[in-house]
Amino acid sequence: MIAGAHAILWLREDGTGNDACRFADAEGGYLIDGSSTGSDGEVLRYRVRARKDGTTRRARIGRKSRLIARRAKDDTWTLNDTPMPDVTGAKDIDLGFTPATLTLPIRRLHLDVGKETELFVARLDVETGRLTPLNLVLRRVAGDTYEMDTAETGTTSRFTVDEEGIVQSQPGQWTAQA
Repeated sequence: MIAGAHAILWLREDGTGNDACRFADAEGGYLIDGSSTGSDGEVLRYRVRARKDGTTRRARIGRKSRLIARRAKDDTWTLNDTPMPDVTGAKDIDLGFTPATLTLPIRRLHLDVGKETELFVARLDVETGRLTPLNLVLRRVAGDTYEMDTAETGTTSRFTVDEEGIVQSQPGQWTAQA
């Protein structure tokens, strides 16, 4: 049974492309189901399932071949059944081609304004078919505004979310359409 569904369409600000996504409560957890279209017109389908506690359970990404990332309850990860020890301990997956996966830690952590937390995330690189570690600092700067520092790149991005924790604007990257 799926209840509490929310749909969104993001347009890329840094090039041609879009992402259409649906968020829903499902199977005692949370479901993210979407399609991202790149500047080359290629469509990349994805589905992320989270546990009741808001941590990633699995992610499926389709293209010419399907990638399936799974997180066990002990925070170990596999990608297409191959162990990925470099991301052991990560609770979240990051799909770099969509802002959708930011919703999971936003909803799970319930940060108060002015508070921040460090996140260790499993980033899926679709091109290489690998899960790589990503170290982030997530900071809530206003009721609907967050900043995210990425240690690996030394960059900071700012984004706004709606009442469900779904990204509405990530300047220079994504803008949600009404």
